[in-house]
Amino acid sequence: MQQTLQGKVVVITGASSGIGAAAALALARRGASLVLAARRLDRLAAVAAQVERLGGRAVVQSCDVSRREDIRRLLTMAQDNFASLDVVIANAGFGFSAAVHETTEPQMDEIWRVNVLGTWYVMAEAAAMMIPRRAGHIIVISSAAARRGLPRMGAYSMTKAAQLSLAEAQRIELTGTGVQVSSVHPISTRTNFFAEASRRSGTRVGGIGKMQTAELVGEKIAHLVERPRPELWPFSPARWSLGLATMLPGVTDYFMRRLAPPHAGREK
Repeated sequence: MQQTLQGKVVVITGASSGIGAAAALALARRGASLVLAARRLDRLAAVAAQVERLGGRAVVQSCDVSRREDIRRLLTMAQDNFASLDVVIANAGFGFSAAVHETTEPQMDEIWRVNVLGTWYVMAEAAAMMIPRRAGHIIVISSAAARRGLPRMGAYSMTKAAQLSLAEAQRIELTGTGVQVSSVHPISTRTNFFAEASRRSGTRVGGIGKMQTAELVGEKIAHLVERPRPELWPFSPARWSLGLATMLPGVTDYFMRRLAPPHAGREK
């Protein structure tokens, strides 16, 4: 096992599958001690078992990130179990497909509470615990969609942009405290995200453009923990193409219409 992060304590929300689980395994291979959180304890236990097979250590905690008291209890548990809190990864979130004007208030309320408030709770509670120690790293798993809204995924894109704004602001606010803040911007990733989004939407939801694996993103996140920087783009060409998109919005709209027709019909 690699030992580059030996002794580091890392908390991951949304760790039961996908990017969260992949990051947990990549970090375990480097010797980190893990606190894994999600709503599904059975799936968390399966990830923890994989960590232990790699020779690592993990504890699990049921957590609803939309409840601030759950986040506070999670981070307190991490400190109680390991006497430290070095890295917190705000990864929990979901998406669904609906045109902006068709999105219902319950849909908007739920995605806002989980993706945005859930991330903010992690960032706020972690900062309060890390600042007195003058050390720590807060990582927000956003998306390439933070830089460009996706048709029929407007609510999801909004939450990813909000996460990026929070990370950008907090990174400057914590200058000089010893606490670092990073955002991560995956492109479409092969996880159960799309199956869950399809279930919530009543229609098939798929990615746009190139797909990457959760394992690749997990490894990149582990490197980010080893060598912190402001932003991580696991597929670096996306960063430059989206930067160009901000300068040529009309051209970008044209290509987006071809990739994802705005009036695509729903499966009944």
